[in-house]
Amino acid sequence: MPEIPEVEAFKSYCTAHCLRKPIVDIKIVDASAIQQPSSTVFKKALLDHTFTSVERLGKYLIIHVSNSDEKLVMHFGLTGSLFYTADKDERVPFSRVQFIFKNGILHWTCIRKFGKLWLVEDLQSITGLKKLGFDALTITKKQFLQLLSDNEQKNIKAFLMDQDIIAGIGNEYSDEALFQAGIDPRHSVKDLSDSTRQELYTMLHKVLLYAIKIQKKNSETASGPHLLSNEARESFAASYLQAHRHIDMVCPKNKNHALKKATIAGRTTYYCPIDQK
Repeated sequence: MPEIPEVEAFKSYCTAHCLRKPIVDIKIVDASAIQQPSSTVFKKALLDHTFTSVERLGKYLIIHVSNSDEKLVMHFGLTGSLFYTADKDERVPFSRVQFIFKNGILHWTCIRKFGKLWLVEDLQSITGLKKLGFDALTITKKQFLQLLSDNEQKNIKAFLMDQDIIAGIGNEYSDEALFQAGIDPRHSVKDLSDSTRQELYTMLHKVLLYAIKIQKKNSETASGPHLLSNEARESFAASYLQAHRHIDMVCPKNKNHALKKATIAGRTTYYCPIDQK
């Protein structure tokens, strides 16, 4: 599932290819992708407008529309992505909604159909945005440590992935932050010392900033769908879990240690049982 680094890359990708281009048509292949309004109103409201700017809130991409108070909101689910092509005849697999410009098309693609689109004036009308917690990229250390203290009984990985507490982190980057901080993902928050909690905050920011740099670079040379590919993961330094979790299962800290898998908070978790205490 796209997390902060990938959504930041989509933000850059959309900014580079889609701003200030009049929308001359919209082709809705799968109306179920649009949560609100109706597909007919959605199309009518965007025709002849342009996208003016893009921002990110947690895992959501917010695209501002010219001469309108409405915002196009995207949540990528497990497999949502963006693909821009200048060739209008190019076939794009799993294209669900197509924003057609005079000289190109932005495809909203989604293999498993969990991604969703909204066109709204009030972002708070979207349940996920209304309840969104502190953004993981901008949360202060003081705020982070206080949230840990407020959630002592919660599993640490579940804590990191809870969008109502901290927004923007999912399965893969919670694993990465815990690995870099040397924390066993099976621990509860109450098991962590003060110094370990501070180290987790530091590593979380380090991981996110590094991954954003990698994924933005990938977005400059690869189409949106490739941001989530194994080729993108291989761009990560060998010291990162991302470079091993779906490839060779070797611990980045010691090649003689094998990564293990466990189900935590309903998600498949990768960790090193030796290097994470």
